[in-house]
Amino acid sequence: MKMNQFKSNEFNNFHYVTTVTYKRLPIFRTEKPCQIFVDVLQEIREIHSFKLIGYVIMPDHVHLILNPLEEKISVILRKIKGKAGRLIVDWLTENGFQTSLEKLLISAKTDRQKYAVWGKDFSAIDLWSPKFLHQKLNYIHLNPIRAKLCDHPAKWKWSSYQAYLPYKAGEVPIEIDWQAYWKEK
Repeated sequence: MKMNQFKSNEFNNFHYVTTVTYKRLPIFRTEKPCQIFVDVLQEIREIHSFKLIGYVIMPDHVHLILNPLEEKISVILRKIKGKAGRLIVDWLTENGFQTSLEKLLISAKTDRQKYAVWGKDFSAIDLWSPKFLHQKLNYIHLNPIRAKLCDHPAKWKWSSYQAYLPYKAGEVPIEIDWQAYWKEK
């Protein structure tokens, strides 16, 4: 199934991104794959400058709100999904999670790719107004409650919700960008 993509390449634009796991498998139901994803997100953020406004990691999908400096959103997502996928498969292999790996086997495997962590496509919708941005940020933060994973957004570790509250260094998985817009050079 191809996801809808409503995205532009305009400078200083927010993108609401959704990407799902392969066959909607609950790959992110444990801490380690979530931490791998957050670490990769931070690494790619440093290489391909983008502002991180909000995120949530759910068992079978991820939502992000990003504002890239120069790179296309498709390039950023390809890098994040590619590296996170490789590292998650490596972790599963190293730790003997054979049953999980069998679920990730792709039928049309090649020499380069035997497993899939992500679905092929992602959706990216441009957020043109502060109202729309806040609506999507609220949607992201309430997603774990709607999925009955917790009863308050502050109780879901893998979300940007806590980053919007006072906290001590190291208490949130990844920092958000308070200055969400890029300033002209």
